[in-house]
Amino acid sequence: MKRLFVFLLLTCIALPSLKAQRYKDARSYYREFQSQSRRLNVKNMRYLEAVAQGSDERMVAKYREMVLDQLKETKRDLGRVGAYKEDDVLWKEYMKAIDMYIEAYSTDFGKAQELSAEKYTSYENLKAYYEASSVAEIKLLDANFKIEKAEDFFAKTYKVDLRRDTAAINKAARLDDITVYTRDLALIYYRVDAHLLAIFKAVDENNTDTLSKVITDLRKDIRVAQSEIEEVGDYKGDDDLVDFILGFIEGIDESIDEELRPTAEVLEARYQDQESLADAKDAMADYKAWHDDMALDFFEVRKEMILAELEEEY
Repeated sequence: MKRLFVFLLLTCIALPSLKAQRYKDARSYYREFQSQSRRLNVKNMRYLEAVAQGSDERMVAKYREMVLDQLKETKRDLGRVGAYKEDDVLWKEYMKAIDMYIEAYSTDFGKAQELSAEKYTSYENLKAYYEASSVAEIKLLDANFKIEKAEDFFAKTYKVDLRRDTAAINKAARLDDITVYTRDLALIYYRVDAHLLAIFKAVDENNTDTLSKVITDLRKDIRVAQSEIEEVGDYKGDDDLVDFILGFIEGIDESIDEELRPTAEVLEARYQDQESLADAKDAMADYKAWHDDMALDFFEVRKEMILAELEEEY
C-alpha cells in the first residue's frame, strides 16, 4: 500500500511534464495556450463591454461569474501542461497572469460590483466605483503585457508564428480608450449633478437653510467643469457627449438666477404664505423632472458613443 501511495504521488507530480511532452512541437504546444487565451478573451470582452455600456447590473454580475468560471478552468487546464522541454517561461508567465486576472475579477471587480447599485446616488459613490474598476483594469493590462512578452520570447526562441487576433486586440484597446474617456466626462457631469441632488434632498427633508450656499457652490463648480470639459475635448471627432454635458451644465447655469435662486429664497424664508411655498415646491419638482430626463439622456448618449466606437472598422 505504501509503495502504491508513493507511485501515485510521483505520478501526480510528473503529470505536467508528461502532458507537455505529448506536444509534437513548439507550435502545437503554444496552440494550447492560444486556445485557452481565446476562450478567456471572449468572456472578458463581454464583461468589459457590458460595464462600459452600463448594462443591467444582474447581467454584469452574470458575465463576471462567467469570467471567473473560465479563469478557474483555464488555470486548471494550463496547470497540467507544464514546461516545454524544460523551458517553463511561457507556462509560468501564463499562470502568473491568470492569477492576476483572478485577483482582479474576484477582489477588485467584486468590490466594484458591491458599489455598483449605489454608484449614481452620489459623486463620492461613483468615484469609489470607478477607482475599484480602474484598479482591476490596470491588473488586466499588466497581466496581458506579461502574457505578450512571454509569447514573444517563446516565438523568438522556437520560431513560432503567433498569429495574434489583431482585430480583437484593437477592439480591446478601443474599449479601454473609450471607457477612460467617458469615465472622465461622467465624473465631471456627476460632480456638478451632486449639487442639484443636495438641493433636492434639502427640499424633500425641509432642511432648506443652506440652499443659497449650495447654489453658490454649484455656480463655482460649473465654471471649473466648463474648463475641464474644454480640456478633455472630443473623442476622435465625436463631440456628442461633450456637447450634451456642456448643454446640461449651461442649462443649469442659465437657470440659477431665473429659477433656482428665487425658488431657494422662498424655501429658505422662515415665514411664507402657503401659496408662495406651494408654488416654490412645484417649481422645484418641475426642475427635478427635467434633471431626471437629462440623466436618462446622458446614459443614452454615452451608450451610443461607446457602441459606435466598438463597431467602427479600422
